[in-house]
Amino acid sequence: MTAEMNCNSIRSTLWDFAAGTLCESDRLMVASHLEGCRECNLHRAEVRSLRTGLKSLPQKSVSSLLETRLRVVASRERSRQALRRNMAARMAELRSRAKLVFDNLLRPIAVPAAGGVLASFLCFGILVDTLHVHPVWDNDIPFGVYTEVMIDDVSPFSLDGHDVMVQLTVDKDGKVSDFEVPRGTASPEELRDIGNLVLFGSFVPATAFGQPVTGKILVTISHVNINIRG
Repeated sequence: MTAEMNCNSIRSTLWDFAAGTLCESDRLMVASHLEGCRECNLHRAEVRSLRTGLKSLPQKSVSSLLETRLRVVASRERSRQALRRNMAARMAELRSRAKLVFDNLLRPIAVPAAGGVLASFLCFGILVDTLHVHPVWDNDIPFGVYTEVMIDDVSPFSLDGHDVMVQLTVDKDGKVSDFEVPRGTASPEELRDIGNLVLFGSFVPATAFGQPVTGKILVTISHVNINIRG
């Protein structure tokens, strides 16, 4: 109760005053106020009448199931209040909940899961001898090895005259970017015919570390077709 006595503060304590649960000092303060306040005495009479009426009501029997549920709710509320005050009790509650989850959920699943894993290993051990994998290395690209330029298809044109040895420069897209005649000389007409012949051919570019790069190839162009020379 506050140090200042007024009717509102007195009326808020009338139920505790009627029940006898106030401390001695507060009880004396309320009794002193009631001696000189008619309105508060009327509220006191109403409180006494209500208490008498409530006590005269027949008692309702509570089933054992409801009583158990109420005890559980009260126990949980008491535990919750204790956790708010004590960190050690809160940690103990967390450990208890984790253990409860493990007992109720993980243990029933652990045995079937372990059985399934063991059955899977057993089946795999039985079938492993029947699994024969034959690797195909035909289209494998050697990693870290340089590969030379290769001819994919020859040009449909032909060359008149004698055979000519030509060095071709093939870019990473397989296209001839340049050519030269390392031995001897060729006339402008022969150079034009050689250019038409090699530009319409298709080549596989050179590779380094598995990636296409620009490379050179030495070929012999005859009056019939193109032949690899080196």
